[in-house]
Amino acid sequence: MFKLYETACRSALNRSRIPGLDYCLNPYTGCSHGCIYCYASCMARFRGRRERWGAFVQVKTNFVEVLAAQLRRPKKGKVMLASVTDAYQAVERKYGLTRRCLELLTRSGLEVSILTKSDLVIRDAGFLKAMPAAEVGFTITTLNDRLARLLEPGAPSPSRRLAALEKLSAAGIKTWVFVAPVIPGLTDAPEDLAAITQAAARAGAQEVDFDPLNFYPAAVASIRELISRYWPRAKSVFEHACRDPAAYRQRLYRNWPPAGRSGTTSNT
Repeated sequence: MFKLYETACRSALNRSRIPGLDYCLNPYTGCSHGCIYCYASCMARFRGRRERWGAFVQVKTNFVEVLAAQLRRPKKGKVMLASVTDAYQAVERKYGLTRRCLELLTRSGLEVSILTKSDLVIRDAGFLKAMPAAEVGFTITTLNDRLARLLEPGAPSPSRRLAALEKLSAAGIKTWVFVAPVIPGLTDAPEDLAAITQAAARAGAQEVDFDPLNFYPAAVASIRELISRYWPRAKSVFEHACRDPAAYRQRLYRNWPPAGRSGTTSNT
């Protein structure tokens, strides 16, 4: 369970520091997916929340109105939904902020890039098709449903994400898969990475990117606890990577794409 709060914002369309993206939209703060490896967990203390990241969601109730005001001045470039949290997490079904933002963006001329773990995005396929340039990426860490439930307890299953990707691809919308994070000892076996890449290709993804685990202390502690409890045999591999993250990343980069499949690496 998570706590829900309503709040107001002063700005909706903000400049992005992510390479290749000019703006970002984050209609919500916090996330109900509860991913144990989430790098945004440190954001909780900056938002004045005592709850851990993954246990609360703040809804910016005036977000659409603020965005509409900002779009009165013409903008060019690419905007991402969302850079800190998932724009299609569970509360979007009730509030519909992301959907209303997309409706505005169809008239803005901005390119739209979405990265999500939710199949709810297929609800808005009509808006995405109406845009001159829109793309949807799905983060898939593993195809193992049991492992996914432990890593991402509040997120839709990987099979639901792949089914949504296939529907969007069939509708003519550019899709891709982000294999992230690649976790030492849990999700980095060559055959597992190859399986994700192959499943993405079958579903119509135009590219597959990946991102090694960022060895952020909170993420490492959570994953270490999970491994100790459920996959103790993976402990030595994980700890070895923790001792030399740079070497671990280099090995992954050398071996990507897996099993001869095509893919595009991402260093974000």
